[in-house]
Amino acid sequence: MERREFLKRFGIGSVGITAFGISSPALASMRKGDGHQHFSLVALSSTSAVEPTNHVMVLEGAGSFKANVGHADRQGGGNFVHVEDFPTAFPGPLASGTWDVTDFVSYNAGTPPFGDYGRVRASILEVTVVLRPDAGGSIPGTLKIACNVGFAGILTGKPEGFELSVPGFNFDTPIAGLTHISIPEGESSV
Repeated sequence: MERREFLKRFGIGSVGITAFGISSPALASMRKGDGHQHFSLVALSSTSAVEPTNHVMVLEGAGSFKANVGHADRQGGGNFVHVEDFPTAFPGPLASGTWDVTDFVSYNAGTPPFGDYGRVRASILEVTVVLRPDAGGSIPGTLKIACNVGFAGILTGKPEGFELSVPGFNFDTPIAGLTHISIPEGESSV
């Protein structure tokens, strides 16, 4: 299925994505100062085209981390919705719930640096997470967030969005969305 057709089918455009919004609890979890960087995302990613069915994950959330000491705050997280889209659209979500950051894996701002645009830093953050479906249980995973400043031509080499690997699914194809990774608190944007 073409990206445009998918977005039309689900009624997702810039308004649809922003309507999903970043939850207040996720924003409240972000630490301030002392070199912390913040991330936020509202995005969709699908499973690889080689799989027999197309699964889509919608994630929203936020958190903070300190790249220089390799630490991610465990208060980071947000909400998720998992849907099956192809070959036939499932009538409702396969799962929905919350997700939490459990640990820091890596941070890549480029060598040489990809670049900054104001207080936004083009970079790639990888953390471990746990998904907590509303139906119960917990699912460990690895989340990679790529932040580009496309309109300014500052790119990481990865598409804007996220990749999420959980047992049984690899959501490795960003479809649409917005991500943000800040410069460290206390660092000037000029």
